[in-house]
This record gives sequence, structure tokens and C-alpha cells, in this order.
Amino acid sequence: MQTVALRSRRIEAADHFEAVELFFTRGWTDGFPIVPPTEERVEAMLQTLDRDPGEVVGIMAPRFGKATLEKIAINAVMAGCEPMFFPVVVAAIEAIADDDFNLNGVQCTTHVAAPLLIINGPVRQALEINAGANCFGQGFRANATIGRAVRLCMINIGGGLPGVTDKATFGHPGKYTYCVAENEEASPWEPLHVERGFRPEQSTVTVFAAEAPHNVNDHASQGARGILTTVADTMATMGNNNMYKRGEMAVVIGPEHAATIAAEGWSKQDVKTFLFQEARRPVRELTRSGEYYGEVTWEKYWPRWIDRNDPSALIPVVNSPEDILVFVAGGTVGRFSLIIPGWGDHGTRAVTRVIPDLGSCSDGTCHA
Repeated sequence: MQTVALRSRRIEAADHFEAVELFFTRGWTDGFPIVPPTEERVEAMLQTLDRDPGEVVGIMAPRFGKATLEKIAINAVMAGCEPMFFPVVVAAIEAIADDDFNLNGVQCTTHVAAPLLIINGPVRQALEINAGANCFGQGFRANATIGRAVRLCMINIGGGLPGVTDKATFGHPGKYTYCVAENEEASPWEPLHVERGFRPEQSTVTVFAAEAPHNVNDHASQGARGILTTVADTMATMGNNNMYKRGEMAVVIGPEHAATIAAEGWSKQDVKTFLFQEARRPVRELTRSGEYYGEVTWEKYWPRWIDRNDPSALIPVVNSPEDILVFVAGGTVGRFSLIIPGWGDHGTRAVTRVIPDLGSCSDGTCHA
């Protein structure tokens, strides 16, 4: 393995445990123990990409720190990533550093938003990123450590410090790690990245400023319309930002639900159009509580075509069907789906980046 010239400051520690405690003391962790980022481990990460370790991938708010490949690699080691995971982490950092994502707002909001990473393409199998049973839960190294590496970069490079710059009232467990793959094999539709303009053979990561997943339980409906009516009802709640401030929302269709819907010939666009039309609440309900700010809400967020004087007029949860991110994930047993509200229209949009081709992988390392 070729030696990589590292530029970061060296810190000496007597052993593994002293290093872990040092990182806790200096506030460089997410609350869990870390893997000490030795030179050898950091170099192994950097070997997976033929790029200068000093290359700046993005500027990370609110500290506006420079996310160099070397700094990202250090945090990826700390998170417990294998070297072959590193290109995915880099692509995710490129995505959240994009102006369209608005990392400054996501890092500093009082809302619960956290970057959800949605992985598509061949990299899913190559790295064994879970898209099936318990895909949003524990038990899979790639999901756990890739998402954690992004969060550690947000803390250590971006300066997202809880109670200091990170003003989340509650947060949610996805702020430790929030990474999932699409179950493309169980999906009857084109995968998310293809819908967003990429080729099926490309691997991508899509980042979305998201709340925690909200379960949708529908064991009774035997057809597409019934299942999606249940999904739409779950989407249109008075407590989520989208209902008042639009923006994007994710809908994760479970494989059993997807098969039932597709069996009636429904396309993904049909699903999105139906949800846009059905996920609505009447003005009379929305104006009595929630996040209603009177004239400001009408002028800034709600559609012009809604009759303000009609209390029965229905407000859609998003501005258009295209604002609903639909993908298939989860285990093949269980008639469940998920809805994931977003941060609302706060200047954030989902961003997709291509993950470099991993090429041939051996001995735990991959070379692009």
C-alpha cells in the first residue's frame, strides 16, 4: 500500500482506552466510543480514492470548516467504517455540503431534522448495505457506520454541537446514524436514483433532511387505493412541518404493499399523484392550531388556488407530486410502509450524488 502524506496534527495516547477517553473529553464524539484514528487506519481509507487527501470536498456549516478528504477519513475511521465504505461517506458529504441542502439550517434548527442517506445502485450489494428487514434499525455495520461517519463530520468539521449550535429541541435517534438502501430487487418500479436522472448501473446517495420514520400499518386493505389512502392520512398530520410549510416528504413503501399496488398496474407516478391529491386537510382544521401564522402562512406557503374563505377547502401536504420521494425498502413480510416528514420549505431540498465505482475489492479495501 502506498503511503499517504497526512497533514493533520498528531496526538499521542498511551493506549486505545486513553485515546477513547481523550476524544470524549474534547467533545469529538457523538456520545459513543470511537475507533482511534491512527495514521495506518486513515491511510487505508484514503487509499480507496485516487485523490489528494487535502482536496476540499465541501464547506460544512455552521463552523464553515473545510471538509478535506483527510478530515473525512479521520471521522470515518472514528465511526468504525471499513475502508471500502469511504467513497460512500465522501459522496454523502458532497451532497449535504451542497447549497440546495442548506446544511447550516439543518444543523442549527430547533426542529428534529437529520440527514437521511438513501443508497441506490450496485454499491448496495458490494458493501452489504441493508435494504431489507430492519433496514432502519440495528445490526448492519455499513448502515450504522456510514451514517455515523457523516454525523461525526457534522460535529467535528461542521461544528454541530448539541445545545450550542445544534438547537434541536428533541432531536431523534437518526442523529446518531440514518442510512438505508433502497430494496430495488423488491420494487416493481424504477429506483429512486433512476427517477432522479441517473443510470441504473450507477451507485448514488440521496440526502434528505428528515424526521424519524412514522409507521403506516395497513393489514386490511386488499387494493392500491385502500393502502395509499392510509398512507395519505398518515402524511397529512397537523404536527409535521410539511402540512404548513410544504417542502419535500419521503414515503417508503414496504415490499408487500408495493406488490399489491403494482398488481393493479399503478406506476410510481400514479402513487405520487394519488398521495398528492389525497394527503390534505381542510382549512377549518389547519387554521385553529399547529403551525398556522395567519397571513404569513397564506402568502408564503399555501397555494394561491386555495379559496381562503372556504373552510372546507383542502390544503395539500406538499406543493406537487414531485415533492414526494417514493422508494421501496424493508422486509418482505409485513404489510407496513413508512412516511418520513421533512424539515419543510426552509430552503432545503434532497440532493443526490454519484458514488465512485468501487472497482475490485479485496482484503477489506476497494480501489476506485
